[in-house]
Formats: sequence, C-alpha cells, structure tokens
Amino acid sequence: MKTYLKIHFSSEGSAPSDVISKLEKLGWKPVIGEYDFMMESGLGEGVGESYKRMVDKLHEALKGANVRYSLYSRP
Repeated sequence: MKTYLKIHFSSEGSAPSDVISKLEKLGWKPVIGEYDFMMESGLGEGVGESYKRMVDKLHEALKGANVRYSLYSRP
C-alpha cells in the first residue's frame, strides 16, 4: 500500500525544514507532484492497525506545528 501526504504550511507555524525533517524521521519520502510525501508499506493482515499507528505517529509529530495535512492511500 502507498500512502500519500499533502502538507499545507502556515507562516505562523514551524519552519518547513523542521516539518520535513520530522516527516523523514518517520519514514516519509519527499515526492514531486500532486502530493508532497509518500510512504510505502506492505499489505497483509493487520493493515488497518498498522495504518492507525502510522496516522497516530504522523499526527503526534505534526502537533503544534500549525500545519494542515491530508492523506490518500491506495494498494
């Protein structure tokens, strides 16, 4: 499964370079195109639980950064 992430920065929030560093530490890879980052994970049993953990980690990393984000996943 591939999950794509789109970030909307705010001039009132964290520096984009700080946000990018946090995301890269979580395993997100910068991409060029409609989305800003991509993460690839294997399919199998427990995908729902691993997806929930990934989204929770993302949410926690971005907390307080004053950014908005959206996710799109596909097999």
